[in-house]
Amino acid sequence: MGIIKNYADEDRIRISWYIKKTDLLGPFLRSVLWVQGCIRNCPGCIAEHTHSPEGGKAVHISKIAERFITETSTEGMTITGGEPFLQADKLCRLIGEIKASRPNYGVIIYTGFTYEELTSSSEKKVRELLCMTDILIDGPYVAELDDNKGLRGSSNQRVIPLTARYSDQMNLYTDLTGRRNSMVVKDSAFRMIGIPSSVSKEIMEELGII
Repeated sequence: MGIIKNYADEDRIRISWYIKKTDLLGPFLRSVLWVQGCIRNCPGCIAEHTHSPEGGKAVHISKIAERFITETSTEGMTITGGEPFLQADKLCRLIGEIKASRPNYGVIIYTGFTYEELTSSSEKKVRELLCMTDILIDGPYVAELDDNKGLRGSSNQRVIPLTARYSDQMNLYTDLTGRRNSMVVKDSAFRMIGIPSSVSKEIMEELGII
């Protein structure tokens, strides 16, 4: 199965946006990168603006790496989108550059692919990116299975620890008591950080944000 897409030249990655520091998408303070481009187009996805491969912007990988490296208050990064594994080759390079300066850097990835789809890929960079990942949240968003719980969009999505790094923090994912999110204005548009609760979705719908 071919997964990787060429959304930019080899020195750039196509992204929607990023934030250097937040505590809303994983353990501890972390940077978050929203990549651009997704082939799933799940009905009800709150990040529909990240689906088009022509959207967002192509940014030098080294520029993002430098921004995340110098944010020393963070423990690691969360990568979401969009679909990260469509640009697995670029993300491997990004994470490699960050870890060259910060070897103990944590990586969490949200993907619409299942773990089995990714491990069955013949593409080396897909498997390499999995090896760089500490937690994988897998599977497409299914609106009918959105139970308003935990740090995943719908109950079919699995939280898979690929290393023991966050074993003491897995309660953030398994203690399904609620969600936190916030809104910021970025590039003259509202951007959401976190997994929205049902109340947050209602407010955003009333405001015309989603």
